[in-house]
Amino acid sequence: MRVEAIKVVRSGRVILDDVTVEAQAGRVTGVLGPNAAGKTTLLRTMVGLIKPDAGSIRLDGRSISNMRAMERARRIGLVPQRFRSDVPFVVHEVVSMGARQRGGMESNAAVEQAIDACQLSEQANRPFANLSVGQQQRVVIARALAQVSSPGVLILDEPLAALDLKYAATILSLLKARAACGDTVIMSLHDLGLASSICDEAWLLDQGRLVAAGDPSQVLAEDQLETVYGAKFERLQRSDGSDWIIPKTT
Repeated sequence: MRVEAIKVVRSGRVILDDVTVEAQAGRVTGVLGPNAAGKTTLLRTMVGLIKPDAGSIRLDGRSISNMRAMERARRIGLVPQRFRSDVPFVVHEVVSMGARQRGGMESNAAVEQAIDACQLSEQANRPFANLSVGQQQRVVIARALAQVSSPGVLILDEPLAALDLKYAATILSLLKARAACGDTVIMSLHDLGLASSICDEAWLLDQGRLVAAGDPSQVLAEDQLETVYGAKFERLQRSDGSDWIIPKTT
């Protein structure tokens, strides 16, 4: 998926300014940056929910604006930062909405696999509105997994924010597995240490502009992060030899 010179302006304010990046199939890409950097706007533009004022989004060389809605839904799935919590459906029905474009046995199998993968079998017949915020988040992730046929694109806006450690690890493993099967996984994260550990590529945004894109070890350089976040960082080494980046305390 390629983002080409995207510009988004709202109420006279430039939200994204000439952003060009490309996400590769089979890789997990982390979208990083401080609050109001433009992360959510970029992700919503990539899925076609926001029409850019300039530039284009292309999937396998085709503009997503030229795709039929059903095709785009089958190839690109979004897990939003916020999802309506008062929907009058049970969990199984919410997940099934994601797979409705598949039809027949394929749809049923995709729904059951997604519910099982997100460890929601016990909640399958419970009203979505009655679940905890973390459980609701797993339902929305399951919905996207059931929606997108591999190889496809999964776009997730802070998917781990409401999850406890056990389920965060489960979801990360699922996303890594989908990438290993050929999906393009793109997700915004605030945890830079986690991004440096699990992402194959990182995009760093600040005030609507792309600061850097590429290998996380280079994008998440301490001096660059200090400029963007206005805070100092230090790099620690984990027992497996990988890096972990944390804010430096005084």
